[in-house]
Amino acid sequence: MKIFIDGAVFQIPATGIAKSTLELYKHVVKLEPNIEVTVLHKNKLKTILPPEIKSVQLGSYKSIHFSRYVPNLLWRSLFLPIYIAIHKPDVVHFPWNGNVPRFLYNSKIVTTIYDLIPLRVSGFFKNSHEEKNFRKKIQKSIDRSDLIITVSNFSKKEIMHDFQLDREPLIIYIGPTINCKKHIKSSYKNKTYFLYVGGYDKRKGIEKLIETFMKLVKENKIQSKLVLTGEKNYYSPYLKDLINEGIMQGFLEEKGYVSESELCFLYTNAKALVYPSTYEGYGLPPLEAMKMGCPVITTNVTSIPEVCDDAVYYVDVNSEFELFEALIALEKDKKLRNKLKSLGKIQVSKFSWESISRYFFEKLKKL
Repeated sequence: MKIFIDGAVFQIPATGIAKSTLELYKHVVKLEPNIEVTVLHKNKLKTILPPEIKSVQLGSYKSIHFSRYVPNLLWRSLFLPIYIAIHKPDVVHFPWNGNVPRFLYNSKIVTTIYDLIPLRVSGFFKNSHEEKNFRKKIQKSIDRSDLIITVSNFSKKEIMHDFQLDREPLIIYIGPTINCKKHIKSSYKNKTYFLYVGGYDKRKGIEKLIETFMKLVKENKIQSKLVLTGEKNYYSPYLKDLINEGIMQGFLEEKGYVSESELCFLYTNAKALVYPSTYEGYGLPPLEAMKMGCPVITTNVTSIPEVCDDAVYYVDVNSEFELFEALIALEKDKKLRNKLKSLGKIQVSKFSWESISRYFFEKLKKL
């Protein structure tokens, strides 16, 4: 079987989507060594591909990459379909929420739609015209696909509610992508801290987290620090002021984007991951925290209970008091932390890449 993957998501620094897609196909190739998987891309890749997966930069000749001068729309609507028509892969996979071009013949088209965050988060679109175009683009990708994949039952229901499908989306769960091989020296070795992992996004509940932590510090009910990791996106002046005040008071440290090896260390040594998100199509950080033996505090909404089951400490998404109580409990109760660590190890074992990739490949063969 010959499989091509649209490489747009690999042209930016590695995201959860990029890493999970590569893990999936890396394990598919281990199961079936005769499968040939190739990433097709326009620009230089910023995500490192495993040796099992090849890559082809369309619009280049020897060391000359003239594709950089080609508009994205032209590349996607002309270069990509022509290359696919010439080489006739069995499957073409678009793993980043669609963007499937027209005129793809003689190949089965697979599209992954992770979530409908743009349609659920207020203020994402500048106007109704933008939203309409987004909906139209997703529907066209669905119409051009032989198989729609999503990552949770929650997202499946969302997609079926908002779009027209001939058949139900296939759920392919994501396993942990974090790979801890290197041991690093870290300034956090002898510190006690709670950890937040994820971008600065309003739906992540980061403002409420910092506000709650600040109250605990002022009332002298917590001695641990709060460590923030992820891309710094100060979506509001209030968030920036909160973070600056937390840094000034000495209870908050802002790490920004960290390497995988440092993230491994932070997970392993944290009192708990705090993930107070209000909307997730999947929610990878809690799963990766469980893999690293890190207790998890999170919310009981959207896809999160589907991924975490009973292995985490849940708080009501609208309750500041419950988050307050959870932080105190995980700060003081070592037995509770150890219990959550044990439950987490059991839960994460349900998401093995071997079983996920085997299930996925069986579905591909039936297309």
